[in-house]
Amino acid sequence: MLQLTDIRKSYTTGDFTQVALDDVSISLRDNEFVAVLGTSGSGKTTMLNIIGGLDHYDSGDLVIDGVSTKQYRDRDWDAYRNDRVGFVFQSYNLIPHQSVLSNVELALTLAGVSPSERRRRAVSALTEVGLEQHVHKRPNQLSGGQMQRVAIARALVNDPEILLADEPTGALDTATSVQIMALLTAIAKDRLVVMVTHNPELAQEYATRIVQLSDGVVVADSDPFDPDAAPVAPHARPRRTSMSFLTALALSFNNLMTKKGRTLMTSFAGSIGIIGIAAILALANGVNSYIKNVEEETLSMYPLTIQSQGLDVTSFLAGGSGGDEAEAEPDGSAGNGGKPVRERKLLGTMFNSVGTNDLASLKEFLDDDGGGISRYTNAVEYAYDVTPQIFSTDTSDGVRQLNPDTTFSAMGLAADPASGNALTSSFGTDAFTQLMGDLTLVDSQYDVVAGAWPDDAHEAVVVLGNGGSISDFVLYTMGLRDPAELDEMVEDMVNEEEVSVPSERLTFDYDELMDVSFKVVDATDYYVHDDTYGVWTDKSGDAAHMLSLVEAGEELDVVGVVAPKEDSSTVALSPGIYYTPALTREIAERAAGSAIVREQLADPAVNVFTGNTFAADQARDPMADFDLASLITIDEEAVAQAFTVDESKLQLDLSGLDITMPEIEVDPTLLPPFDMDRALAGLDLSEVVRVPETPQVDLDPVLEAAPALVGGYLTYAEQMGIDPADAGTHLPIYLASPPAQEILVPLQERLAAQAPTEDDLAELVDLAPVEQQLQAALGDYMQQVMAVYTDEIGGQVATALESQLTSAMEDAMGQLATVLPEAMSIDQEAFAEAFSFNMDPEELTQLLVSMSTTRASTADGNLRRLGHADIDEPSRIDIYPVDFESKGQITEILNAYNDEHRAAGHEEQVITWTDLVGTLMSSVTDIVNMVSYVLIAFVAISLVVSSIMIGVITYISVLERRKEIGILRSIGASKGDIGRVFNAETLIVGFVAGVLGILITLALTVPANAIVLANFDVADVAVLPWQAAIVLVGISMLLTFLAGLIPSSAASRKDPVEALRSE
Repeated sequence: MLQLTDIRKSYTTGDFTQVALDDVSISLRDNEFVAVLGTSGSGKTTMLNIIGGLDHYDSGDLVIDGVSTKQYRDRDWDAYRNDRVGFVFQSYNLIPHQSVLSNVELALTLAGVSPSERRRRAVSALTEVGLEQHVHKRPNQLSGGQMQRVAIARALVNDPEILLADEPTGALDTATSVQIMALLTAIAKDRLVVMVTHNPELAQEYATRIVQLSDGVVVADSDPFDPDAAPVAPHARPRRTSMSFLTALALSFNNLMTKKGRTLMTSFAGSIGIIGIAAILALANGVNSYIKNVEEETLSMYPLTIQSQGLDVTSFLAGGSGGDEAEAEPDGSAGNGGKPVRERKLLGTMFNSVGTNDLASLKEFLDDDGGGISRYTNAVEYAYDVTPQIFSTDTSDGVRQLNPDTTFSAMGLAADPASGNALTSSFGTDAFTQLMGDLTLVDSQYDVVAGAWPDDAHEAVVVLGNGGSISDFVLYTMGLRDPAELDEMVEDMVNEEEVSVPSERLTFDYDELMDVSFKVVDATDYYVHDDTYGVWTDKSGDAAHMLSLVEAGEELDVVGVVAPKEDSSTVALSPGIYYTPALTREIAERAAGSAIVREQLADPAVNVFTGNTFAADQARDPMADFDLASLITIDEEAVAQAFTVDESKLQLDLSGLDITMPEIEVDPTLLPPFDMDRALAGLDLSEVVRVPETPQVDLDPVLEAAPALVGGYLTYAEQMGIDPADAGTHLPIYLASPPAQEILVPLQERLAAQAPTEDDLAELVDLAPVEQQLQAALGDYMQQVMAVYTDEIGGQVATALESQLTSAMEDAMGQLATVLPEAMSIDQEAFAEAFSFNMDPEELTQLLVSMSTTRASTADGNLRRLGHADIDEPSRIDIYPVDFESKGQITEILNAYNDEHRAAGHEEQVITWTDLVGTLMSSVTDIVNMVSYVLIAFVAISLVVSSIMIGVITYISVLERRKEIGILRSIGASKGDIGRVFNAETLIVGFVAGVLGILITLALTVPANAIVLANFDVADVAVLPWQAAIVLVGISMLLTFLAGLIPSSAASRKDPVEALRSE
């Protein structure tokens, strides 16, 4: 039972107020068919909207089943509309992008009905209105009557107690109107039906009660109802309505599907920022992965190296990059500002960064698996300051040392790459290198193309470069190219002459490479003990001694050839020849057993090469006792007598001296120009040309011939039948005819007789003045020309004489050079006797050796020179981590090792090292990350812009869907439900934009990776992590959701009545 008590409703527009309902009071039964009649603007629809809860009264009260609605909140009105009221509108108000079935189900979704029950009840309602065959059609596929029946089915599907129909037949034809009215009449048997209509006939025929309104006031009521006389029927409390998020998604999805093009373009615009960020993340991830792979691959190439002389490069670089922080000015000023210039401790920092590492203690720690370091290492390699002395087996041209290579040092070039020489610094000058002991470190990087890896002290392996190539330097070392070619090239370079480089590229098979062998000689065998002086003498310069050593040396055979695998981006071994650590140990062991090493070890204070103590050698000035006069004695008289000269043989033949002059040529461009205008200036032409007197011409022959020609032409024209007036065409033809020529020839002869002769014409011109003026001008011009000729010829004669005399002098000197050897003779024996050395060869050798010592000797230096090494005290330790994470663990173990020794007071056992590669790689990673963050920040601007654009488009969608908002509110949707609908739409757009951006990014990475792989041989430089893809889709959805909050909030606040009126 409904009661409207003193309901008042007005609408204000500007200063005008329209009263729609003016204190309307009316009570309605629970089941009756009420027809409300009235003119337009009488308040019929307003009263219907207030009864249905779509609009709210200004004053009065609406009582529902005895309950006042003055305290109703929005959620109470929503529940009331959904549970107890059904609306049937004149314009149907179906949602166009939903199917017929979905339109009917919509009210049930708000009521929380299960999907299966919802579908059953919707199909049942459509069957009742005769539309069971059209459940899957869209509203625009139905007729007007069918759409109105869909609206009735939607209103009835929730089994409402009240059905409100606003002119349900207003847009229908008569037959369809009757069908709709019959349907409403049947519905009114068990519920309240309130119908607004303009048709009194329909009201009289179908309604059980007619209420008339006029200007917002009830003027007539055919069957009033007194609510006080009827009991109030109990009613259950209306259930709360709520639209599930899935329903909101479905509504928004169907709406977006009706505008696929706009949705796709909006999503694409929103995806641009996602594409940018995804591309940056893909590149950053790919580059970081590449850096990590390079780090792990280079662990075998650049292990953690600890040398006997440690250098903390990191602290040195930090100290050398700027001023001392501790001495910075308090005010932090960067400039000098007139203050004293402060010293910066660059060298001090450098020397403080250098220290000596106790590798013997560290080796013991590593051998005992201190800190469990073996879990994090693939291998630990120990290196020693032992250089094998390797020679070529070919001694036909003398002994040739290959390691250390003497080719460049023998030619005056340093063999040390650090020397700065452009040639030797570009590559190592030693082709031999020690192979690491654990071959598992490199076995995965190389293919054994011939033979096998060496496993013996007298075996070596040739390592090829990329593509299976081998350098010409290694070929010269192996003797596969003539070493004399290399010596010649180096000598030409030293002499700054043009270097002739062999152009042909040689090829070899693996058998040729493995057919090479070398000789190994112990460094201790270079020295022979001098019993007289008690010192060891270096015999490395004695060819015979060295030849015997090489011939007796140990064989070093090439037993294998290896090449890098095609998929190896980083390799641990440089191309060259590698010997095993066993050879190093064997040389060190033999050196330890040699007499010279035992003697040096027995007395470390005495230099075995000089017999003096090292302190005495350092204090002695090697030049102090050196006197060249005491070295050589010269007999000057004997030298003079050793030379004789025959003057008769010094005659020169100068008959060939030719001083004839060459042909003289003068460049015409050097001659001055001849100015004709200046030469003829002032010439009086009146004296040159005289005007002749008028000649007397006899015209009688012409007058006699004219009539004949005219008459003949007229006769010709008559005979030929032509128009004589056209003389321009026919007269020339006539004059060429025989009759005309008979007249013209005699006339020509008579006129020629009257023409002037050549003598007559010559009398008319007097050239004498012109000749005089030109002679004067040409005289001046010739003087200028002769001056030019004189200068030019004088220069050419001087040049020719100089050339001739120079040639003559050269010829004379050539003759002198030829005859001088014949004219001069030298008595070689007498000349040799004039010089006498005061030292024997042995003494001279010792002197030169002592003179050649440019740095202080030490016992350790002598032992290294002799190839001696203590196996328990390596000169370098290389630690190969399992992976990059293990490298960090190893660093922590070494730091703990240092901390332990510092705590024990053993500072001498604290080690220093520098992980320069790790530091650089970490810096590169940090730079890549920083650049990525900056780029993402810039690209994020496009995300904000696209979000604003999506917010604007969502607001446009709100405007487009105003009627849908009104429909949803009419069936009980709350403001929150409306907001969820549009939030769902923005989430869908954000999801599509995110997915589209990810897909486009993935599509772009395919050609990008292919291009980079083809050009730079780097695979997967752009890889988007799946986690980042999910996060980016989420970010896209979040941003679009935030952008849609304002439009969705505006949609939820839309007045449902105004929304229903919109189109």
